[in-house]
Amino acid sequence: MRLPQIQISSQTAKIGIETIAGVRTIEQRRAEVRIQTEQPKMEVVNHRPILQIDSSATWDAINGGRPEGFTKRIYSQSAQFVQQHIMTTNEKWRRIGDLAAGGDNPIPDMAFAEMGRERPALPVFGPASRFNTKIEFSVQRPDIEIMPGGIQIDVESNQKPRIDYEPGRVRHYMERYPSVTVTPPPIVDLMA
Repeated sequence: MRLPQIQISSQTAKIGIETIAGVRTIEQRRAEVRIQTEQPKMEVVNHRPILQIDSSATWDAINGGRPEGFTKRIYSQSAQFVQQHIMTTNEKWRRIGDLAAGGDNPIPDMAFAEMGRERPALPVFGPASRFNTKIEFSVQRPDIEIMPGGIQIDVESNQKPRIDYEPGRVRHYMERYPSVTVTPPPIVDLMA
């Protein structure tokens, strides 16, 4: 025979929770930015190139050059030619003086030599050369002055930000209550 049993069942409680998060709203107008720039400036001063041509030696070779230089050249060489002429004249008269010593007669030979004699070449012109003309070309560097520019930034922030906050909510409720159910055994007739 089976003994009667009591049945007990329990059910847990269930709590429901609903949350709504808080909402934060921030509004702010943009700041005003003013930018002012100043362009850099550059000043450049160029110098003209200088070309110098010295052609005095060329003109000395062509036509004797300036009268002062021409006269100076002749004057500076005249002493040398005078000395040479004196030496030639002394030699000539020395040979004539030897005539008395009983030598050959040099006078006809000297007369014949005088007849074909050329005048001494007096260099009154300068020497001819391809390097007579001197050319100098000078270039100066430009003067450069740079004045740096600038930038000026003004920022004007508008009012303080406007902050709105709507708080959230938490709602809790009992979704299911706890319960314990006890079921008695069926009534058994013990007499039977």
